[in-house]
Amino acid sequence: MSVSEISRRAIEIGQRDGKITFDELNELCDSRVLDRKDIDRILSALSEAGIWIEGE
Repeated sequence: MSVSEISRRAIEIGQRDGKITFDELNELCDSRVLDRKDIDRILSALSEAGIWIEGE
């Protein structure tokens, strides 16, 4: 799955209640190795959508 697809699906999940968990993000990444730029893109997309990342 591409980084843009991960971002899109993370936003869909987060829009339900304004947050996404680290576990949900990890599941979306599906053991894919992401570099710093990829992580920044995902976090920026979530931030722009007003979605918080929640720990356990």
